[in-house]
Amino acid sequence: MFYTSKLMAKHGINAVFSDRDGGVSEGAFSSLNLGEGLGDASEYVVQNLARLCRASAMPAPHQAKQVHGIQILHCEGDGVSHQRDADILITTHSGVALAVRTADCLPIILVDVEAGVAAAVHAGWRGTVQKVVSIAIDVMCDKGANPAQILASLGPSIASCCFAVNAEVAEALSQSCGVDVRLNQGGKVFADLAKANRHQLLGKGVQASCIEMSPSCTHCSEQPSYFSHRRDCGKTGRQLAMISLS
Repeated sequence: MFYTSKLMAKHGINAVFSDRDGGVSEGAFSSLNLGEGLGDASEYVVQNLARLCRASAMPAPHQAKQVHGIQILHCEGDGVSHQRDADILITTHSGVALAVRTADCLPIILVDVEAGVAAAVHAGWRGTVQKVVSIAIDVMCDKGANPAQILASLGPSIASCCFAVNAEVAEALSQSCGVDVRLNQGGKVFADLAKANRHQLLGKGVQASCIEMSPSCTHCSEQPSYFSHRRDCGKTGRQLAMISLS
């Protein structure tokens, strides 16, 4: 159903990344689909989120309309699904949970425990090119965070083994972080989305020892399995990456 971030847990923070198992959805959305408006029954999505929250001891999270951009949503109080565009959710309030949905894009959880600032970031290739995680770090620092104290957990996403892109996308991703993230195999160009975001974090002053990266590829992992927009030709569910600020 999910795994818990070891890095976050070591510092007393509850952060989890779901997979596709353990829910009630059927067919293309089997079984733990956590995305609304995709064709799955709404009551199934509600039940799936309740199951995940119970199992992970999380309150209902704040969510937003993700548009592959750099908009920011500041969250407090009980978690709701906001009808606002945002790919960065941030809070300074204890007991508040934040979540982003993915199905190949990269989910990133950020927290400065001492400053009491947490963020959840949705970083697809378009958001990465716009430096969405760098912007999230800047917003956290405006709230009192120190980059040298920020913990970053990068969850499951499509990995370089499966992320074939055109030359322009690969170049834009490399330019976004100042490091070549291209791989050429079999006449195709592949890109490393997680590597691009890791180098953006390093460039903002986050320490290498404070960055945790999932080894799983949402496109080809079988144990556990994940929803993958690319593999499933768009008809698929969504994972959730979630953090609760203690």
